[in-house]
Amino acid sequence: MTFPVKLPSYNYLWGVLLILFIELLPASAAPLKTHGISNFNILKYPEIFTHFDYTNPDAPKGGQLVIGALGTFDSLNPFIIKGTPVGGIGLTYARLLEAAADCPQDQSYAFVAESMSLAEDRSSIIFYLNKNAKFSDNTPITADDVIWSFETLRDHGLPMYRTYYKDVSKVEKVDDYTVKFSFSTTKNAELPNIIGQLAILPRHFYKTIKFDSTDLALPPTSGPYTIAAVDVGRSITYKRNPNWWGKDIPSQKGSHNFDQFRIDYFRDDTAMFEAFKSGKIDFRAENIAKNWAISYDFPAVKQGWIIRQEIPNKMPGATYGLFFNTRRPIFADRIVREALTQCLNFKWLNDKFFFNLYQRNLSYYPNSDFAAIGKLNEQEEKVLASFKSDLPSEVFTQIFTLPEPANEGTFRKDLDKAQDLLAKAGWTIDKTIMKNKKTGEPLEFEILLADRGFEKIILTFKEALQRIGITVHVRLVDVTSYTYRVEHLDYDMIVGIIPQSSSIGNEQRDYFGSERADSVGTYNYAGIKNKSIDTLIEQLISAPSYAELCTYAKAIDRVLLWNYYMIPAWHRSTTFVAYWDRIGMPANKPAYASINYTAWWADEQKAKILDESMKKQSQSWIQKLWQMIFPS
Repeated sequence: MTFPVKLPSYNYLWGVLLILFIELLPASAAPLKTHGISNFNILKYPEIFTHFDYTNPDAPKGGQLVIGALGTFDSLNPFIIKGTPVGGIGLTYARLLEAAADCPQDQSYAFVAESMSLAEDRSSIIFYLNKNAKFSDNTPITADDVIWSFETLRDHGLPMYRTYYKDVSKVEKVDDYTVKFSFSTTKNAELPNIIGQLAILPRHFYKTIKFDSTDLALPPTSGPYTIAAVDVGRSITYKRNPNWWGKDIPSQKGSHNFDQFRIDYFRDDTAMFEAFKSGKIDFRAENIAKNWAISYDFPAVKQGWIIRQEIPNKMPGATYGLFFNTRRPIFADRIVREALTQCLNFKWLNDKFFFNLYQRNLSYYPNSDFAAIGKLNEQEEKVLASFKSDLPSEVFTQIFTLPEPANEGTFRKDLDKAQDLLAKAGWTIDKTIMKNKKTGEPLEFEILLADRGFEKIILTFKEALQRIGITVHVRLVDVTSYTYRVEHLDYDMIVGIIPQSSSIGNEQRDYFGSERADSVGTYNYAGIKNKSIDTLIEQLISAPSYAELCTYAKAIDRVLLWNYYMIPAWHRSTTFVAYWDRIGMPANKPAYASINYTAWWADEQKAKILDESMKKQSQSWIQKLWQMIFPS
């Protein structure tokens, strides 16, 4: 006997199936894996690429590159505030991602992380580590190393790391080779790239060595080089690891070609230049205009053994100039800072010392899309409108300029303007001495230097200030003392250089933000505490497009300039380099890293030709000398 059964309707069946399907789906679909990321979702290199365009994948391995450096070192740890770190140490560290040096906006590609998944709203990023990645002692690189590296740098590294990683809310291990970073904001476009630049440190090594010590013990390395020899304060030699796990990764292919890379240290530039002339150093980036103009007339250049090049680049110029320490009462007044800015005669310096090879900086971001050139545009005015009552009126009404006196008479007018401004700020000349009208305190300060080559330039500035009654003491100290005093904010004025990138962001908090103004080791040399700048920096970090990033940067630039936190210096849009003709270089030069020695190689054929030419020349000199002594 059967009983009648009511069958479900067609629509009802589809409804049940749909519910079951939805329940089986994950709470949120995982983002797709990718080989690279950028701030604004633009990638130059496709998923399957073999090498960066500015490297030679067929470059031979071997040989040695020797370069020179000024100063000294006493530490192999570049991540802590203690000690003076050695140059080139970055060659020993691998990073999660490798930044491409030929892209105008930050783009990073697979390195230790063989792929990554970036949440669509940029609230998190997952890195999938290359399981072949290991340290030079064959210890695998795991998620634990990544997490330890991040937490150690944040908690015990340079103070800037705390600012840099401020928006990272959580880091967690998914499995042994997968790590996830979560962010407290979805509006920081640069943050995934910042995490990608994390250097991978050997967690197991620091179980026995204190991370924040200046111990010269040699840690196992994750990068392409190990440390072969250290002569503390004098030289360091790096040795290429022939078994390095990353040599065939596309972002590394064609790089790290020298078997050895050595840096020799010199106390002054004259000694370093002589070492280059004699062939003890292979390469020199020339930073002294006088040298470039008149000092390359020695035989090796005339014979063509040394190559000179002026390499154009699109690198943003550094924030470079004489920084006022506004923590000092004497420089707390903007008008005083403006007055002193009138007294640097750049045109005379450019004529007498720089052979007219430089341009005056009229921006904190010279030679870049971030420089506030010309009048305030509509977008910038809109951004700055809400801060109008807190900003100098000139921000909205004038184009920022600096004096360019054509002659002594014009410069005298600039000094007169400086005196007028100082009078407005409460200072007056009393028997040839500039004094405060209320307290009688003389206007007197110290300029701290570590580079003897800059001393003569500063002395001309000192002489100009003496003409209006201001006393300046120029204090030249060794690099170690200078570093300590700057880190501990113990100076009146310094010559400061803050490198800028082609895609600025989080680091601006450390450079110009109030939060870091009084911190040991800050790059905020001027001690800037300006709420308008703080807000603009946060808006810049949150910029949803490159065009808006540029607008916020220009707004910041204008506020910085009109507050006279530093006396701007100068820049070039080309890089001067000279090298002995035994180095091979790729034809393509990356526009955003004009000196890219990691892509060079030792050219055996060039070296052979050079050696033969030098040998023939030497024999010719011997013959001439013989004939002089024993004429026929």
